[in-house]
Amino acid sequence: MSIESFVTGFPRVGPKREYKWAVEKFWKSEITENEFLAKTDELIVSQWKIQRDFGISKQLVGDFSFYDQILETIGYLGIPLKRFGIVSNTDLEHYFKAARGGEVNGKKEAPLEMTKWFDTNYHYLVPEIDWDKDFSPNISRIKHELNLAKKNNIDVIAKIQGPATLLKLSREDSIDDGKKEKIVNSYLNLFNQLKDIGLSSVVLDEGAVGVGNSYISESLFYVLKDVVNKSDMEIFLNGFFGNYQGYLERLEELKIKTLHLDLCMGSFQDEEIKSLSKKFQLSFGVIDGRSIWKSNILDLINWLNKLGIENYIVSSSCSFLHSPYSLEEESILDPDLKNILSFGYEKLNELKLIVTSLNKAEVSEEAKEFNNSFQLSNKQLSGRVNPEVRERVEGLNEKDFNRSTKREERLLFQNENLNIPPLPTTTIGSFPQTAETRNLRKKYKANEINDEEYHKGLKEIIKETVEIQESLDLDILVHGEAERNDMVEYFGELLDGFAFTKFGWVQSYGSRCVKPPIIYGDVNRVDPMTVSWSTYAQSLTAKPMKGMLTGPVTILQWSFIRNDISKKEVAYQIALALRDEVVDLEKNGIKVIQIDEPAIREGLPLDKRFKEEYLDWAVNSFKLSSSGVKPETQIHSHMCYSEFDEILDAINALDVDVLSIEASRSGMDLVNEGLKEKYTGAIGPGIYDIHSPLVLEVNDAKVRVDQLVKSIKLENIWINPDCGLKTRGWPEVKESLKTMVDVTKEVRKTI
Repeated sequence: MSIESFVTGFPRVGPKREYKWAVEKFWKSEITENEFLAKTDELIVSQWKIQRDFGISKQLVGDFSFYDQILETIGYLGIPLKRFGIVSNTDLEHYFKAARGGEVNGKKEAPLEMTKWFDTNYHYLVPEIDWDKDFSPNISRIKHELNLAKKNNIDVIAKIQGPATLLKLSREDSIDDGKKEKIVNSYLNLFNQLKDIGLSSVVLDEGAVGVGNSYISESLFYVLKDVVNKSDMEIFLNGFFGNYQGYLERLEELKIKTLHLDLCMGSFQDEEIKSLSKKFQLSFGVIDGRSIWKSNILDLINWLNKLGIENYIVSSSCSFLHSPYSLEEESILDPDLKNILSFGYEKLNELKLIVTSLNKAEVSEEAKEFNNSFQLSNKQLSGRVNPEVRERVEGLNEKDFNRSTKREERLLFQNENLNIPPLPTTTIGSFPQTAETRNLRKKYKANEINDEEYHKGLKEIIKETVEIQESLDLDILVHGEAERNDMVEYFGELLDGFAFTKFGWVQSYGSRCVKPPIIYGDVNRVDPMTVSWSTYAQSLTAKPMKGMLTGPVTILQWSFIRNDISKKEVAYQIALALRDEVVDLEKNGIKVIQIDEPAIREGLPLDKRFKEEYLDWAVNSFKLSSSGVKPETQIHSHMCYSEFDEILDAINALDVDVLSIEASRSGMDLVNEGLKEKYTGAIGPGIYDIHSPLVLEVNDAKVRVDQLVKSIKLENIWINPDCGLKTRGWPEVKESLKTMVDVTKEVRKTI
């Protein structure tokens, strides 16, 4: 018996974000296309070689993406898009227009809508499939990667998003026979082209099928069935994020060679696994691609041996896209904490240790030492438990989760108290972080300037930001968040129970990377975190100044979470820390406080059986953070990049006074009857898409504001951008916000 190891996807931005710097230089025309492509080739080959050195049997061609894996698949299949036509990564200029916006056929086009990949913090672009035009597959890029592999003696297998997942994520939940024939033929045509260049097998990424029938429709399963059964390729079906609920027994209808089981997120019974092993070669996803904690490899080795199955693959549960690269240069971490962590390279080592022991039919000494060492560190790690925090969570009662006055009454009082005009204008929180801001922070971290010099520099930036907002005549101002590196990391650095890495970057979308904090212990606020900045900003203006906080669910979701207590308990700990901050802001004269929760939708379990349980504690954690203030204090929240229709009841239950929400990039689809019926608070659907470098046009702004006036109660409408402005430049921000305010003032005259 010879067991192999496999990884179903790998990070693609480089250990130190090399891809980010290269692609952003390319966008700025600082390097040529050939120089950019040479850099991507270098990254791809280096990652193949690292995996090969750890014993991974085959490397993936088609796993790398220039911006987004769904857009890549659309290009491979030659599927035309309604506004952009054929988008291929062999024409990068046009490819990036679909991803970032740009001029197409003489017209400025906004980029494709972006939303969350399943329940992760990765984002994908939502295709706008033009079914009226012909599909024309193009494997030029895959062919290039295959030639690259041959030059470097790398054994490869092709990978592409499967048809059911592609259609689901394109919001094509049910398709007719004509559409079905087109998509099936496109895949079959693609497979034939792959065969022509010597590739006989393909990994079909089918996360949607992996989740099961609560996620995808029957018709999409039949599309997958047609593609697989009409092809003579060897199919590796890579289902993940679930246990194929409702489809598990029907998988034998598919002519597949290898079936992947996500054993970290999917619950499979041993007897089910043994039964499946008689029908397929199985790939056991035992190393969690979404966790950063070491695995108990001895338990895994013992379990795999007890199954008594031969001819299987040991694999990652899902792509390592969701993990940082390596712990190698993390010199600042507590040694015990570092020893219980596992990033991408360390996960490769876990796979190697497991497979080595399985093939030797005995547990290696190296595997034993690995397990013993990390379990000892787990026991020795300090800061795990804070008795006072635990007691406070246990002592919570119903009053802690509710405000004393109904929202409708609060809003009337708040609007009068704050002197808010009809259609009030505001922004979401952050303003452009310029080279000056980044340089100031860099000098401070390098100890080149002291606390006093740093704070003086930040105050100058805040003062300028307030002056700009007043010149634009915005109604509710923000301080701009110049002191914050990241909306989660900033708070984590000021709370007990968090740790931080130097290079723990994870791709969020395109060139955008995040460095999630690590929650390893009980969360506790020692001192105020934002009060001094907010009160300073308020002292500069007579207009209301928002205090800005990140909500408990978002801090939880956008961190790497400890795995020794429940998510609910961690969320309540964070909520209590934020509650103390909210109360302190109110005591210091801040009358408007925004608690952002952009991640509340993405945390929704993929399996709908667990939806209500999650929403219950998620909503309660927000209410716990926000309910300690008086009725006259206005609580705002912000959400973005989500499909909200199915959780509108929960959003309403948050009892937030004013909700700002991403809307412009999705064509204001959210502004519908469902919103009007289910959400009764004030709301600001964003009219300015800040994730594109395009400036807000006057006509677009007017159309969107008019739509709001026609669709929502006038007294409940707020006008704002889709999201924070941190990543944009000041010239485009000033122009766009001026347009937003000017159009709003014109509309006010008509009502």
